[in-house]
Amino acid sequence: MRSAPTISIVFPARDEGARVAQTVVSAVETCESPRDIEVVIVDDCSQPATRPDISALAGRVQARVIRSDVHMGVGAARNLAVQHARGDVVFITDAHVQFSPSWDRQVGNLIKPQRILAATIRNQDHSWQGYGCRLVVPYMGTRWNTSPPGSAPHVQIASSAGTVMERSLFERIGGYDEGMLHYGGFEPEFSVRAWRSGAEILLAPGIEITHQFKAPHECNNFITSVRTALVHNCMRFGVAHLPDLMILEMVRLHSSESLEYIQEALRLLEQRDAWQRREQLSKSLRHDFAWFVNRFALRDQVGRVIPASGVVNQEELGGNTEDSCLLDKKLLT
Repeated sequence: MRSAPTISIVFPARDEGARVAQTVVSAVETCESPRDIEVVIVDDCSQPATRPDISALAGRVQARVIRSDVHMGVGAARNLAVQHARGDVVFITDAHVQFSPSWDRQVGNLIKPQRILAATIRNQDHSWQGYGCRLVVPYMGTRWNTSPPGSAPHVQIASSAGTVMERSLFERIGGYDEGMLHYGGFEPEFSVRAWRSGAEILLAPGIEITHQFKAPHECNNFITSVRTALVHNCMRFGVAHLPDLMILEMVRLHSSESLEYIQEALRLLEQRDAWQRREQLSKSLRHDFAWFVNRFALRDQVGRVIPASGVVNQEELGGNTEDSCLLDKKLLT
């Protein structure tokens, strides 16, 4: 009889088909202690022909698929996967990745009770590496760090393709925000909430995850199809954490870029109790957003100082900031 796993690899899969088995094989074949690994996959309402199939791995891997007959979205699917995990540590990743050799030993060397590990992410053709992300305020998206952070190896935002922590810490932080819709913003919001709760996010350069990014045309088509969710999720993220007047600037930025989506996104924001969540987090988290700003000497997306109080005037906002919100959509986590 196999012992309980030490590390649970968890991820959602929606219409990923055979790529899921390839990910599982990579995780197990590159680790040093396969018996201490399990894999939990949430099939997020895939079409029958593209459901994750790991039947060929039976007897070789501790792996199971949890099927959802409704489309849960990234956050809820990850939370469900963690609920079914038995390992002391959860390794949150994607359905189409490859793992670097001895990744489990690196996890064991670095993991601590209040620490989240951010794996280094490689593009599939190895032309690019990401070392965690940084927050873009007040848009509330992210940009990748394309070089290591140097002498202070902490990063603001982990990557959803490689976020590792003790399962008890995940539960203490509260998991991913299920008030968000389907796709976009889950990892940034979770990371900021983790920092504000008293955890740290440490870059783990020895854990490399090779990720299959969408091609440019696929990315553009996908972003268009989920645009309302993206706008809503960015704004829900901002409502949860930003000072009051920066929320107004955030809405203005999204209105200038996504006018045809903003009305529905604002309706959803109210419908899904964003302001009640803001109030709850302000009471329960150890640090306020000003602490996060000071911790990383954070500036806004055009380089201006963010006032700790969030009280800004039009001169400080620099007039028309329409161009400042034109981010590379591929880099939104």
